[in-house]
Amino acid sequence: MRKLTSYEGDWLVEYGYENDPNFSLLDWVFGETGRRVQLTAMEDFASYEILAPAKIHYLTDGLSAVTPDKWLPEDVTVWAQGDEYGQLGPDLDFSSIQSYREPAWLDPAEPFYAGAWDMANGPVYPREEQEHARHEQVYDARIDADGLSFSFIPNGDSRELFLGFFPAVTAIPSFQTGFDPDSRTFTLRLFDTCLESGSAARNEGLVELGYPPDLYPYSFPAGSLGRDSHFLKNVTIREDGEDVVVSALLTDRAWRFTVETSNLGFDNIPSFRIVFREKNPNIDGWD
Repeated sequence: MRKLTSYEGDWLVEYGYENDPNFSLLDWVFGETGRRVQLTAMEDFASYEILAPAKIHYLTDGLSAVTPDKWLPEDVTVWAQGDEYGQLGPDLDFSSIQSYREPAWLDPAEPFYAGAWDMANGPVYPREEQEHARHEQVYDARIDADGLSFSFIPNGDSRELFLGFFPAVTAIPSFQTGFDPDSRTFTLRLFDTCLESGSAARNEGLVELGYPPDLYPYSFPAGSLGRDSHFLKNVTIREDGEDVVVSALLTDRAWRFTVETSNLGFDNIPSFRIVFREKNPNIDGWD
């Protein structure tokens, strides 16, 4: 046990494994009956607070307890169903735990990294330093009404690069954002990603994987991604060494952004969206 917090006769218990000090679990113990409910899985808690009996709110730093990766921070409210005896009311379902997650809205002026992570040293890049490297190619990139969207396919330059796309499940490349306040230039660097790769010889067996039969050679054009949007101007994409870099001028409306992921086809075309939003003074304050 790492921490014990009392609350109105009950207890919130933080505990974890001795060999994994960076991650903890939280349980709620009802004092009257001893009923114990696990509220969370292993998380890297940045903070947490008790809102009511068996109900907590917590923030994380976005680190994964399962894989060596870092993603968006999490903002979660979780609560246990039922009373101290475990009895559920007539309007409750049979799940003992309910939760609500708020989207993580990030300040574009603050650098953000998502991807492979080392607990001792932080970001792991380039990908070549990892035992299982993943090399990707941009399949599509476009400007949306509220941001940018990207999808990816394997790098087709060799069998090794192609197969490295499928270590377990496909995923988007590691990426990092940057911002120049003077020019309001927002940059997105996609690590170990290219704009063109492959040859016709790489097309064998693609249909079984859910790809078009004549996918390679494939090339996504460098240059402008199209006309300006509500949040972005002068959006361009280019290769920079082993990476792909997307640059855009942010309009004054681009106050915060979040990232949404998905996968197309047979789980073989990972994709993500960067979604911007405006400041809402009624929610975000007037300052």
